[in-house]
Amino acid sequence: MYSKLSIIKINLLISLLLLLSQKLFAQSYNFTNYNLKDGLPQSQVMVIYQAKDRTLWLGTYGGVSNFDGKVFTPYSKADGLSSNSINAILEDNLNQVYFGTEAGINILKKGKISSLFSGKPVSHLLKDKQGKIWGITERKLFKVVKGRLIYYSIGDKSINTINTDQSGNLYASVTDKGIYQLQNGKWVIYQELPQQLSALSVSKILFDRKVKNKIYLLTYRSGVHVLERGVTKLFFKNPHIDTYYSLEQDDKGNIWVGSEKGAYLIRNNGLVTNFNGENGLSDNQVNEIFKDAENNIWISCFSDGIYKYEGDAFIHYNKFKGKNVGYPISGIAADKKGNLWFGTYNKGIFKYDGKDLTVIDNPLFKDKKIFFVFADKAKNIWISTYGNGVWKYDGQKFSQILKAERYDNSAIAEDNDGGIWINGLKSSTYLKDGKVERISGFDGYSSCIFPFPLNKDSVLLGTSNGITLIRNKKVDTTFHLKPLNKIHILSIIKHGDNLIFATLGDGIITWNLKTKAFKRYVVADGLNSNDIYSLATDRKDNLWAGTGRGINKLTFDKTQQRYEVFRDHPLIVECNQNAIINYKNSILVGTISGLIQCKIVAPNENKNSPFIHIQQVIVYHKSDRSKDFSIDINNKKNSFYKLNYSQNHIAISFKGVYLTNPESVLYRYKLVGIDNDFSKPVPNTEIEYSAVRPGSYTFQVYAIANGQQSNIGQFSFIIVPPYYDTILFKIVAFLVLIFLIWLIFYLIFKTRERKKYQFEKVKLKEQEKIRKQTAEDFHDDIGNKLTRINVLSEILDKKVNDTEKEQKELIRLIRENAGLLYTGTKDILWALDPQSDNLFEILMHIKNFGIDLFHNTGIDFKMEGVLVKYQKLQLSMEFNRNLTLIFKEMLNNVLKHAKATQVLIMVIETDYNTINILTTDDGAGFDLESVERGRGLNNIQTRCKRIKSTFQISSITGKGTTITISTKIPVTK
Repeated sequence: MYSKLSIIKINLLISLLLLLSQKLFAQSYNFTNYNLKDGLPQSQVMVIYQAKDRTLWLGTYGGVSNFDGKVFTPYSKADGLSSNSINAILEDNLNQVYFGTEAGINILKKGKISSLFSGKPVSHLLKDKQGKIWGITERKLFKVVKGRLIYYSIGDKSINTINTDQSGNLYASVTDKGIYQLQNGKWVIYQELPQQLSALSVSKILFDRKVKNKIYLLTYRSGVHVLERGVTKLFFKNPHIDTYYSLEQDDKGNIWVGSEKGAYLIRNNGLVTNFNGENGLSDNQVNEIFKDAENNIWISCFSDGIYKYEGDAFIHYNKFKGKNVGYPISGIAADKKGNLWFGTYNKGIFKYDGKDLTVIDNPLFKDKKIFFVFADKAKNIWISTYGNGVWKYDGQKFSQILKAERYDNSAIAEDNDGGIWINGLKSSTYLKDGKVERISGFDGYSSCIFPFPLNKDSVLLGTSNGITLIRNKKVDTTFHLKPLNKIHILSIIKHGDNLIFATLGDGIITWNLKTKAFKRYVVADGLNSNDIYSLATDRKDNLWAGTGRGINKLTFDKTQQRYEVFRDHPLIVECNQNAIINYKNSILVGTISGLIQCKIVAPNENKNSPFIHIQQVIVYHKSDRSKDFSIDINNKKNSFYKLNYSQNHIAISFKGVYLTNPESVLYRYKLVGIDNDFSKPVPNTEIEYSAVRPGSYTFQVYAIANGQQSNIGQFSFIIVPPYYDTILFKIVAFLVLIFLIWLIFYLIFKTRERKKYQFEKVKLKEQEKIRKQTAEDFHDDIGNKLTRINVLSEILDKKVNDTEKEQKELIRLIRENAGLLYTGTKDILWALDPQSDNLFEILMHIKNFGIDLFHNTGIDFKMEGVLVKYQKLQLSMEFNRNLTLIFKEMLNNVLKHAKATQVLIMVIETDYNTINILTTDDGAGFDLESVERGRGLNNIQTRCKRIKSTFQISSITGKGTTITISTKIPVTK
């Protein structure tokens, strides 16, 4: 039920607020307007919608336009729209954008527009929590199913509007019925409305973002109503409003209402602010009010385009009680009572006591040019006026301090001792205790003065030519700050350990008094302008700068030891020199068009981050331009795109959307796989990588603005290497290379071996010839001579008598030694004969030697295992000689020491296809541990090593001895 008393109270409250607002300063709020000049296709924006990429879609009577904060991208009937009159906009879950027009529904997909439905106007489009699309055409409700419109009837009544709550539940306003909710696919009554309200046309349903189950209902003629806990109440109605067009709620819970003349802000505390043409907005009809994801409020005004509300961090005061006070402000000061004094360049001096604004009605100042207004430590007001010198107001009366001179005084400061310094164009005047001293002789024209913090009796003079130090009332010509030479200094203040210099055209320059380091801050660092006219600090230790294009707030980062510019809510206005003051928790700045109030701590400063998305990736072919192509980023998210090695030139474009302050957006990017860290902040929105080597890469980029960082957009890709650059190919190539190197060395080695073999073969043949010739010559020569010696000894033996026993014995010895020598020559001849160089001959020679050695000794000698096939086993002469000598030594030792009756030599073929030769006897044997090795055994072991054979001996006392010679002579079984 409605309460008449509540309606009366609301109307009285509104009237009272309007009445009080007329008695105060007229405040001009900070709005940014975008219209035809900025690229908007048509000035009447009827619908505003924000897509997932944070850009705004604006529906007008001239088509639709996409706005990223800087650029408008329009679409019209010429691009495929059914009509240029746009009523509704929606983005589905597949990133397709739907446009409800006066002639149906169009869909924008991948830059192309198609038609879904035509013939009837579509006024509303909405998406429920399942992603299903609903809409209204000719007050009939429909749902889009598989590209077709399925209509739904709710009591055969007209549907006025639809909307969703914070959970995505869908609601509809039904004429003469009330509010319906979609539950499990069925429309059920959610709240019946009172008769007087249900009969009205509810044009919009708005769900409170702070209070659950609280609903605002907008009507065309009867204002805004609120529905809560089943009770409907009138929330806002103004007798001066004829028609209500739009409704929105900001992030603070305040309600915005659009009317036929401006917009109304109803704050939580009940205060109502009317935004119109007098305070920064427009007097035209407000068609739409929209809150974006960054909590910005956008207002569409008929024929004026759209406005963005920049908040109340900056308030422009240009009128008081209907009178214009938007004059150029030359100086600001506060007196002992807290009254605000400000001078102008053409209208004299004004004083504001918190209630009334009065002009100082003194002919000395009235309608005169004021150069400065200054308050000393005692809160006396000092004023410099054109043609009338410098005056001081002590709270009671004005007193002239300096008379008019050729050049007017334009700057003033107070030192630590209470002395006053006043600057003229070419001189500086010092005042204290009634004494006046004048200092001149500096370069350039003076513009400001500041007590030097490093020296009590010194001041710094800012001039058009840099900085001059005045020490003990004299110019110190030895003092120079080279980084400030030839720079026009307009203002100086101390902030922490830094002296801050405001310059004309060179931005802000800081000088650290401890480290003596200089730093410069310009437009590239975030300043609105390089022309800095005024400086001040606030109680939060922020630095404020009045520039040629607005007001900047700077914060000092102690870790980085540098200032960061707070880039938010830009206000384009030209400030005046030294017209700035920290006044009652605000910074007041004088501009060319009045006074600006800057809030030190803006309520709920915007901490929302920018949003970035990768727009396009273009791949260029290495040699064939016809094979260049663009990648659709939306198709494969978080997956790697495969590119071949000839597609290694990539251009990536991206966009960071920060509607709060689009000019402040900078980007940092890196290509993981090449870059170790993100780049420095840059404004570029496109980057190219050429000649990228094969491998896996991920491009990452994020935006920064106002100290906030966006999400990270990324694009991953793999450049597949050519077959000759793959790991497998490299491994195979490496192995092939190793093989080729091995083959080369092998062939070289084999060639050398073959040559060596051939040489050895020739050498052996020559040796065989020599051996054979030597054997023949030796046999013919030595053999004949030995035979002759033997024959001669026999003849001599016959001629000597038997009685000559000694002679007979000598002759016998001669004949015996000759025989032995002949036998020895036979061994030598046998060894020299090449036909003896095989195993069979060697074994037979050893066998014959054993038979001859043990003949007539009573020892039975046998040798077994000597096979004819061993004739094929060719051995060297060295092997032949050593093996023969080994067995001669062994058999002689058996004969001399073994006391054996049987000796057996066995030739055995082993399992490893080699030959072992065993020599056994049944002699006395010996103890291996106690017996002393003789020279014979050592010789046998040494000769075995020479022929790469092993020598093993086993003996048992009283049972004989076994000796095994294990050779490496290969045999074929």
